[in-house]
Amino acid sequence: MNTLNRVLNQIKAYPFTFFILVLSLSLSIGLITTTLYSINKAVEIERYLDKYQINNKISFSLDFEEQVDMKAIIKAFSTMSVNSNLLINSLSVETDLGMVNPMIEYWKADEYNKLPLLEGESIRKSSLDRGDKLCMVGRAFIPYITKENGKQYVKIDHEKYEITGIIGTDKGNSPYLDHKIVIPITSLTKRAESKLQSQKSIPVVLYGDQTRLLKDYDTVKNQVSIFKVDNADFSSLRGSSPYTHLGNLGNQITFIITVYVLALINAVNIAVYWIKERRVEIAIKKAFGISNSTIAFSFYSEMLVVFLFSSLLVCIVQIWMSPIIEQWVGYPYKITLTDIINHAAFVFITSLLVVIIPLISSRNIQPVELMRKV
Repeated sequence: MNTLNRVLNQIKAYPFTFFILVLSLSLSIGLITTTLYSINKAVEIERYLDKYQINNKISFSLDFEEQVDMKAIIKAFSTMSVNSNLLINSLSVETDLGMVNPMIEYWKADEYNKLPLLEGESIRKSSLDRGDKLCMVGRAFIPYITKENGKQYVKIDHEKYEITGIIGTDKGNSPYLDHKIVIPITSLTKRAESKLQSQKSIPVVLYGDQTRLLKDYDTVKNQVSIFKVDNADFSSLRGSSPYTHLGNLGNQITFIITVYVLALINAVNIAVYWIKERRVEIAIKKAFGISNSTIAFSFYSEMLVVFLFSSLLVCIVQIWMSPIIEQWVGYPYKITLTDIINHAAFVFITSLLVVIIPLISSRNIQPVELMRKV
């Protein structure tokens, strides 16, 4: 209680200094905890999406003597197993978001199940066989969706495609998923189909269960007569996905360290200034025989209260501004008991670091300081 009374007295004596100290500490703690939360959520999403990455694949080209024959491609790959998918991602289509490279897919399973869905359902094999104009899109396309008779549509190459599902996860936004478009290989736009037919070679990817990929590849290669399988690349069969979910994690860590260091420097400067304003007070205490260790403990306890108050303020503001923060970081932002405990630990460690330099400088203050005020 004595410590709290001392802090209240200091607020009355130096209101502006106290305001600047609390404001700077609150901003620094808030930036650090928000960025840490963002990175933790990004790591969580990356681990969740790991099962949806194209980790095992065989890349090769299909070479035709005259022009690409989609029916021949479908017929050849109809012999592959239900565990494998054929992907053509070398085409670009026009959307309201600009030019996008869709995942043009052929699969044998009952439904397309290679990406998580935020809502709706996957495209079924029966729809692929019929050539229905269907697609699955990432959440970035939500603002451009139109609705008719209870169904959702999106424009691809100026053609209307029915949306069966929105690609994404309720865990948060993902650069890997948000701009995805999945189109059955039998549902190409007229423009995309024209592009393909004007070529004599198209790059494709066979991906899925590693135990079946080589068998499916050999089956297709050995029974094909209309086109030639060429330029096979097996280097990614056991490799990792070429997609990055976290962005540049190193830059985020650098940002955290930079903010933390700047916060410490700023807090030390404010604390030093606060002590300089209280030189007479310290000199009086020493004149009455109060030891340096007692004065140091007094300052430390006061700074700890200030840091605890700043952390509590950060928690309240973060709870209040959670909708805005969610838009900024792209993840559901919820303050938990763990976050509060982490704040408290951060406050304790930072308090120790912050008061070291001011306390060292306060040891040099002598009772003669009183003479300078006379």
